[in-house]
Amino acid sequence: MEFVIATALGVLLVTVLTAWWLVRRSPGASSSRQVMLASLSFPALAIVGFVLATAVTLLGAQPQEPGGGAGMVVFALVFFLFYALVIGVAVGIPTAIIAIRAFRKP
Repeated sequence: MEFVIATALGVLLVTVLTAWWLVRRSPGASSSRQVMLASLSFPALAIVGFVLATAVTLLGAQPQEPGGGAGMVVFALVFFLFYALVIGVAVGIPTAIIAIRAFRKP
């Protein structure tokens, strides 16, 4: 349960910081564009982390025992990528909407 809470807090933090940055950088942009970009920030970060972790796993030292390999590690990474994308969408979209509205107020 702590992992879910930590991930949700991470999504909140990344989304709010991205929303703040987007509103400060381009205040004239439409709010729907800013909401979309802010809500995609955590899933994009999760995909980058997945790509890096998979590359390190596949390029790392291979075990010498028969049947050993990186298959289960990559499977676990895919599972956690799916988890990060789902929680990123479930928490990120409402957070982005609220954060953009709050930061756009004069």
